[in-house]
Amino acid sequence: MISLEFPGSPVIISSATDIQATSLTVKWTVPADDGGSPITAYRVVILKGGNQIKNVNTTDSGITSLSVGDLERDTEYNVKVFARNAVFEGAPGQKTIRTKAIGKISRSFL
Repeated sequence: MISLEFPGSPVIISSATDIQATSLTVKWTVPADDGGSPITAYRVVILKGGNQIKNVNTTDSGITSLSVGDLERDTEYNVKVFARNAVFEGAPGQKTIRTKAIGKISRSFL
């Protein structure tokens, strides 16, 4: 009998080129450990301070990036990416990202 467990955490790999003044592209790697069942989905959560401002589910396990708009300039955001297998959602990969003070403004994303 196969024992299913929590999947590992994705690693957020967004770089400076993925960050703009009012938007960012969150990029992550597939967890090294799927917990015994293939990854079926991801959930991306963006927090500003302690307030959740985005909570997006992607049900295509082949997608490992998400563009997020309507953010504030020169602001620190805590980004979390969770992986899910058939049974469990694992612990998040986390990264603190600061938007740029100047640069391209975009409101056409999520």
